Amino acid sequence: MTTGWKTIWGILFCAGLCPVAVSLSGCAQTQKQDALLDYTKSAKQMYEVALEEFDDEDCVEANKLFQDVRRQFPYSRYAPLAELRIADCHLIQGSNAEAAVSYQHFVQTHPTHEEAHYAAYKRGEAYYEMIPGDWVVTPPPHERDQSATRDARSALGIYLKNYPQSPWREKATDLLKEVVNALVRHEMYVAKFYLKRKQRKAAAVRLEGIWIHFPGSSLVPDAMFLQATTFLEMDRVDEATRVLKEIIARYPDHHQSLRARDYLRHMAVKTADSNRGNDG
Repeated sequence: MTTGWKTIWGILFCAGLCPVAVSLSGCAQTQKQDALLDYTKSAKQMYEVALEEFDDEDCVEANKLFQDVRRQFPYSRYAPLAELRIADCHLIQGSNAEAAVSYQHFVQTHPTHEEAHYAAYKRGEAYYEMIPGDWVVTPPPHERDQSATRDARSALGIYLKNYPQSPWREKATDLLKEVVNALVRHEMYVAKFYLKRKQRKAAAVRLEGIWIHFPGSSLVPDAMFLQATTFLEMDRVDEATRVLKEIIARYPDHHQSLRARDYLRHMAVKTADSNRGNDG
C-alpha cells in the first residue's frame, strides 16, 4: 500500500513539474531567437550605413564601417558582403594590388557565395588596372614589365572558365582581348629587338610563339608576316612559304593576307627565273 501511494505521488509530482520544464525550455528558445534577430538586425543596420557612405563615394568612412561589420558581426550574412565592399574600396582608391588580393581571398573563402563570380571578375579588373599605361615621360607599355598583364590574363581566363552564366562575361571578354593584345605587342617588341641585332633565329622563335600562344589576338597576322619575312632574310624559303600560306588560310580577309599572296607570287616568279637561268 505504501509503495502504491509513493508511485501515485511521484506521478503527480512529475505531472506538476513537466509543464514548468517545458515552459522554461520554450523561454530559452525564444530568447535565443530574439538574440539572433537582434544580431542580424544590428548587422544589417550597420552594413546599410556603411553602404550609404560607399554609394556617396566616401570610401574612407565606408571602409571603417565595413571593417566594423566584419569585426562585430563575423557570423552574419553581412560580413562577407562587407569584405567584398572593402575590396571595392581598394580598387576605387587605386590600391589595385591590395584589391586583387582581397578579391582572391573572397573567392577562396566564399567559393559558393552568390557574389563569388563578381569577386573573380573584379580580381581580373584590378590586375588590368595595374597594366602600364601611356605616359609621355616613360617608355611605351609594351617595353615595360608585363607581370600585371600576365596576371590579368590569368585572372580573366579563370573567371570566364568558372562562371559561364555571370553577367560580367562580356566586359571580361573585352578586357581579355586588350590584355592579350598587350602581351602580343610586347612579344613583337622583343622580336624586333632581336632583329635589330641580327638575331633572326631568336626573333623567328619569338614570333612563332605569338601565333601558337595567342591565337585569338587580332595582331597575330602581323606577327606571322614578320616571321615570314624574317625566314626570307635567313634564306629559309620553305618555312617562309609555310607561314605565308598559313596567313592566307587563317585570315583570308586580313590585309596581311593580301601581302602574303603578293610575296608568294613574287617568290614563284623568282624561282621560275632562277630555274630558267640554271637550264640555260
